[in-house]
Amino acid sequence: MYNSILHFNDLGVKKIEERIKKFISEGKDIADLILGVNQDLMKLGRDIVTEVLEDMDEFLRQDGVRKKDWEIVRKDATGLLTTFGQIRYKRTYFKPKQGGKRKYLVDELVGIKPHDRMSADVVINTLDEAIESSYRKAGEKASYENEVSKQAVMNKVHIAEVNPPRLKSSEKRDVRILYIEADEDHVAHQAKRKGGTRCLMPKLIYVHEGIDLERSTAKRSVLKNVRYFGEDCKSEDLWLQVAQYISEQYDEDKIETVYISGDGASWIKQGLNWIGKSRFVLDNHHLNKYIKVATAHLNDEAIYQGLKDALDWPDKEMAHRVFNRILELTENETKISAVKDARKYIMNNWAGIAIKAEKGYEIVGCSAEGHVSHVLSNRLSSRPKGWSRTGANQMTKLLVYKKNGGNIYELVMLQKEKERLEQKEEIQDEIIRSMRRSGVRYESSFNVDLPAIHGGHKTGLYHALRKLVGKCG
Repeated sequence: MYNSILHFNDLGVKKIEERIKKFISEGKDIADLILGVNQDLMKLGRDIVTEVLEDMDEFLRQDGVRKKDWEIVRKDATGLLTTFGQIRYKRTYFKPKQGGKRKYLVDELVGIKPHDRMSADVVINTLDEAIESSYRKAGEKASYENEVSKQAVMNKVHIAEVNPPRLKSSEKRDVRILYIEADEDHVAHQAKRKGGTRCLMPKLIYVHEGIDLERSTAKRSVLKNVRYFGEDCKSEDLWLQVAQYISEQYDEDKIETVYISGDGASWIKQGLNWIGKSRFVLDNHHLNKYIKVATAHLNDEAIYQGLKDALDWPDKEMAHRVFNRILELTENETKISAVKDARKYIMNNWAGIAIKAEKGYEIVGCSAEGHVSHVLSNRLSSRPKGWSRTGANQMTKLLVYKKNGGNIYELVMLQKEKERLEQKEEIQDEIIRSMRRSGVRYESSFNVDLPAIHGGHKTGLYHALRKLVGKCG
C-alpha cells in the first residue's frame, strides 16, 4: 500500500491540482471537476486494493507458519470486479503437505471464493439497485466504468439468502389490540399459458399496533411498530412466520384481540387458525366495491342506501331482501350474474362485516391495497415485465427485507460467513494470526508526506489521514 499511496502523493495529487487550476482558469462546470477528481480517486482505490492483495500474498509466501503445512505450486494472475472498477492481481497457488484441496490462500483470507468474478461490494451495489429499478440499471451502476450483465444480476438476486433483519428489541411489548393486514400482488409470469399469461401472486402481510398519533399528520397516517412479511409461498408458511414474530415480540397473555383485515381471500382467513384471539375484518375498499357492483346499474339512491344500511346495522335478513329487490329490477343477464356474485361475496364475509358494528371503535382502516402497491407493485407489477417464479419470490423477499429496515451489506456478509462455516475448509488459525500480527509493520511504512497531514490546521481530514497512516496521537 505504501507504493500506491506514495505514487498518488507524487503524481496523483499533482494531477488533481492541475484539474483544480484548469477548472478555475477555464471556468468549467463544477461537474467537470467532480468527475475528474472521482476518476483519480477510483484509480487510487484500484491501486491500493491490488497492492494490498499482492502484499498479503507475498507475506504468505515468506511466512514460516505457512511453510510448515503448505507448499507453493505456482503464481497466477486473475481479475476481480470491484466498486473502484476492474483490478488485476497475482496470487500464489498452494497445496497442503498432508493432502487436501489446493488453494489460493490470499483469496480465502479476504473472502474471495473460487470462480468469484466480482467482490462482495459489487454484489451489494447490484442488489441495492436491482431492488429499486431493474436488472439492467443495477448492472450499469454496480461498478465504476464496468458493467455487470443482466443475467449476472439476476443470478445474484436468485441466490441471495434473505432472512428477516434483526429485531430492534428483544424485550416483549404489552399491547391490548394488535392488527394484521394482508393482500397479494398479481405479477405476470414469464411462462405463458394458452389463452393468456399465467399470474404469480406473492403475498404481503404486515403486523402493527394501530395508528401512531405522534408521527401521523392530517394527510397521512403512520402505523406504529409495523413489521412486514412477504413471499410467493404456501400461506401456512407465511402465517407461521407471523405467529412466531408475535410470540417473540409480544406478551400474548396481555393481547385481548388480533384483528386480521383483508379482502376475504381464503389464504387470509387461514390466519384465524394460526393467530390466537384473532377475528377477521373485511376491508372497506372491497366491501364498497361490491356494493357498487350490486347497485350502480339501477341508479337508485334508495336501493343503494337500503343495502348500505343493512350492512352497517348489520341486518342479514334485510340485506337478503334488498338483494332480492335488486334482482327483480335487473333485466340484463350479465348484470344478474354480477349481482349474485356480489351477494355471495358479502354473505360469505358477513362476520367480517358485522364485527364493525360491534368493535368499530377500536378497528382501524385497512390499507393493504396501498401497502401492496407501495412495497411490491412498484417493482414487480406496475411495469410491463414478466418474472420467473424464483425471481418474483426472491424480489418479494428483498423488498420486504428493505422495508423492515434491513441492510444489504449485512445480508451479503451474513451469507458469506454462513457459507464459510458450512464449508469448514478454513486456513489454519496460526496463519491468520500471523497475518494479523504483521499489520503492525505498516505503521512505520506509511510515512507519507501529505499536505492534509502536515498542514497547520487540524481538520477532520487531518485526523482521518493520520489514522490511515498509523500516526494518530
